Amino acid sequence: MNEGRKQSRRFALFGTAFGAMFPAVASVLVFAFNASTGPLLIIIALAIPILGGVGYLIGVREDRLVTVTGDLEGRVAERTSAIQSMLDVTGDGFLTFGSDYLVQPEYSKPAETIFGGEIGGRRVPDLLFIEDSERQEFVEGLDLFFKGNAKADVIFDLLEKRVEVGERVISVDYRAIDDATVLLALTDITDQERLEAEVAEQNRRRDLILKVVSNKTYFASYVEEANELFQVLDAVASHRTSAIPDETAEKLAAQVHTFKGNANFLGFTRTATVAHDFEDQLIALPILQGEIDLSSEVFVFKRQFYEEYNAIAETLGDQWINDLSTISIPVVSVRKVEQYVRGKYGSDRALVRAMEQLRSVPFASLFSRFPQLVADLAGRRGRRVKPVSIRGGEFRVLPEHYEDLVNSMTHIARNMVDHGVESPAEREMKGKSELGTITIDIDKEQDDLTVSFTDDGRGISFAAVEAKARELGMITNGTEPTRSQLLGYLFSAGFSTADEVTMVSGRGVGLNAVQMAVQRLGGKIAVESRPGRGTTFRITVPARGARRRRVK
Repeated sequence: MNEGRKQSRRFALFGTAFGAMFPAVASVLVFAFNASTGPLLIIIALAIPILGGVGYLIGVREDRLVTVTGDLEGRVAERTSAIQSMLDVTGDGFLTFGSDYLVQPEYSKPAETIFGGEIGGRRVPDLLFIEDSERQEFVEGLDLFFKGNAKADVIFDLLEKRVEVGERVISVDYRAIDDATVLLALTDITDQERLEAEVAEQNRRRDLILKVVSNKTYFASYVEEANELFQVLDAVASHRTSAIPDETAEKLAAQVHTFKGNANFLGFTRTATVAHDFEDQLIALPILQGEIDLSSEVFVFKRQFYEEYNAIAETLGDQWINDLSTISIPVVSVRKVEQYVRGKYGSDRALVRAMEQLRSVPFASLFSRFPQLVADLAGRRGRRVKPVSIRGGEFRVLPEHYEDLVNSMTHIARNMVDHGVESPAEREMKGKSELGTITIDIDKEQDDLTVSFTDDGRGISFAAVEAKARELGMITNGTEPTRSQLLGYLFSAGFSTADEVTMVSGRGVGLNAVQMAVQRLGGKIAVESRPGRGTTFRITVPARGARRRRVK
């Protein structure tokens, strides 16, 4: 505005100065034409203010033009800044370019992040592509648009919508601003693609597991088929393929083709893809010249199969995999055969033992319910206990010999949760971990089988045991029982130190049931307890001391 006022004053001065020239001109005219001086004097008098006023009006008009121009430039700058800010806020990269393919100055900040620095004036094909062929296709396609030889939508549909810039994956959207300018909208979809890939992999593994579990028998034969096929392929890979007859190559291709179909059915999709490529290699052998080494292809084939196989093993566990090689027969059927063998060939001890072995199981498997049992009890009683550790017990036994004993041992686990392991607050006050520990150790030495239950709880209160025993009349006045005697009272029927009967304990039945089960097997129980540090119940029975049940 100040500049405008300067313009108006400047034009007024020019007009006044121009008007001041009239006296000199008028004098020359009077002298030359001997004219009357009156009218000239009036013209001279009016010329200065008239011309000064005209000059001022011209200056005012110029002022207005300058002001309007300045306002327009300011609005354009503000609008450009607003658009730039909007583009920056979206998080996407925006840039424009023309037929020279150079990035124009106006682009969003995220575009710099995508390409790792300033991009103004750089060639767009060089930013988007590494390969010369890709750059050439990009330029050739857009040249058709810039020259008006093809519609924008047609060209844009043919251009790459996904490019890799360094370690980033970028989605590219094309828009025509006008006939000479193209806008690129760039979106970083690296994290999105990674997440989609993870979800796809999870879905693939889920489908694989579901297919295998639903077709367990078929899967077992597929694994056997794979092992047999890989043995043959290993033999092939051990020498040059030129020594393989055409018939052999065709037979192998047929085997691989069948294997591929089974792999697809069971969800081994990646293995099926590799098998398909390997099948092509085998089919091409008769028409290829010279020696060809297939060892690397066989290695890739096997590796891919075992990657998917191991995913199943990790998910379902070794036991499920091991069961693939077993045949399920109802126990009733096995016992009928065993009964027949005992009756017909009872003197053949080797045959009888072989029949018994069919029904034998790892001794530790009889305790498989204990971890969940302890966890459930601990949750109901407000205790926190680490997962129960079962150590040892890999040797095999006939389950019916020890089922009663193991069932009775659940009372030991219950007592340890209810009476042994302290509450988290109490353990913390004692400087212990708030997580209690209960372990089951199983051992077999010669003819003895030992099961030890150990907790790291408060231990047995001998004072409470003695008080309860005196209350029940088990200890006469004046008698001082030993610790061994006090521990023996724990196994008496109806003996319990609990103040009330709960769903877990309090009736004095549990440990008495354990003792009776142990006695039936001709075994014994030992108890060790240290106040504040925990208790151990050690049960020892003859390894073959179970009374043999009559087979029905």
